[in-house]
Amino acid sequence: MMQAFVSPAFRRTVVGKSSSLLQRRSPTAVVRSFASIYHADMEDLSHEETSSPSSTSSSSSSSCAHSLLILGKPGGGKGTISGKILSDFPQFRHVSTGDQLRQHVRNETKLGLEAKKYMDEGCLVPDNVMIKMVMKDAVEAIKNGQSLLLDGFPRTMEQAVALDEQLDVDMVINLCIPNETIIERISDRWIHPASGRVYNYSYKPPKVTGMDDETGEPLVQRDDDKPESVLKRLNKYEEATRPLVQYYEEKGVIQTFRGTQSDVIYPEVQEWLGEQLAEDDVEANTI
Repeated sequence: MMQAFVSPAFRRTVVGKSSSLLQRRSPTAVVRSFASIYHADMEDLSHEETSSPSSTSSSSSSSCAHSLLILGKPGGGKGTISGKILSDFPQFRHVSTGDQLRQHVRNETKLGLEAKKYMDEGCLVPDNVMIKMVMKDAVEAIKNGQSLLLDGFPRTMEQAVALDEQLDVDMVINLCIPNETIIERISDRWIHPASGRVYNYSYKPPKVTGMDDETGEPLVQRDDDKPESVLKRLNKYEEATRPLVQYYEEKGVIQTFRGTQSDVIYPEVQEWLGEQLAEDDVEANTI
């Protein structure tokens, strides 16, 4: 059963006054705040662009910018749902921290070199570095009047609190897929090591069980795709994100969607997100 719908207008008028975390910052304020803290890391963003109110608030669409976070277990269809959202709601810009991280490292940017230093040592990239990457994209998107679809960050409550100091996440989609469904999906995946061809017995099986279609060579299952490994990853995910879900529940911005098939879940996501955006459009037009 889904959580009751809470309109953005209600959140701001009833709850926002009592909690600074719930007060939505204007796009200009976000850009200024970020620029004042991370100006040295913004090689491609001039001082004039970050400090001039007209550069970020000239269009009415900027005032309605949103930050949407999508949460979902590994193998739970998060990528599929994200793709559908971006197709149906083109005002959103996809911010994938995994893609960002690889691109910065590949391009040897200042942030990429900083992140690579930790990666080469086998350490997790610190939250402050990841937030800089998120905000680098966020500044450009907000200036263009776009909203953000955050994918992959924050993953923990600590990261969420740190990100909230720079960017107010005002909508969260939580995809709740049964572990059994995910384990079945992933454990059905087998590969041909030499070519990298991937098969899945659920929807793309090989012509001959256990054999590659082109070479006839045996298929193998990666250790990470074995049921026991998948279950361990899912348990770790739930342990890390449970406090995060509670955090956004207390803010009143999260909606949980349950099911086993993305095509069945998405129409509910689409309806909820459309209602959220429509509420804000109405409020913006009355101001």
